[in-house]
Amino acid sequence: MARNAKEMRHESFIENMRELMKVHSEYTWEKAYNDAMTLWTLHDYAAFKTMEEEVGTDRAAQLYAKMWELRSKLEWPGLCELIGKKPEDKFTIHDIAQIMIKSFALFGNPMEIVEDTEDRVTLRCYDCPYTTQVIWNLLPPKEAEEYNQKIQVDCNYAIFETYLKLAGLFEEWVFNFPSQLCLTNQYCEFNFVRSKLGRTPKK
Repeated sequence: MARNAKEMRHESFIENMRELMKVHSEYTWEKAYNDAMTLWTLHDYAAFKTMEEEVGTDRAAQLYAKMWELRSKLEWPGLCELIGKKPEDKFTIHDIAQIMIKSFALFGNPMEIVEDTEDRVTLRCYDCPYTTQVIWNLLPPKEAEEYNQKIQVDCNYAIFETYLKLAGLFEEWVFNFPSQLCLTNQYCEFNFVRSKLGRTPKK
């Protein structure tokens, strides 16, 4: 039997949803996940657009990348846990690849390793519903494409270079983002190439 709203105080999204689903029959786990992802995507889009209006496109893209860099640092312990590691453990580039595969899966994004050699690891993501399902349906095609071009490159470098730094691999590996699903209608490609020269992390 469902309890009243005042009694539903679990301080847990999952536990509250279990009880709310008894009261609101239209809610399912599928709807809750879909609505949460839609809201997250709209919030992300709104954050960039607000910054762009206030400080211009170039500065907004820089700030947006810094947001993703900070988010990557905040989520790092949970990402490590996905592959059975702790932040203080030693990491390999293959650990980074597995973190990417598992974290992308949480957003409904199918990703796989398509190249794995001593000096190069390449991954491909074949769908990103939080963009294609939400943004491409929210905006006219031209505006959606412009938005994608403004944010994709900087935000991906911010995320995956942060992963390399946190894993202690930034001096050894270089991240590249050569192909975008939204531009090619095929896949996003992410690769890591072993660095031939030492380098100093960007501040």
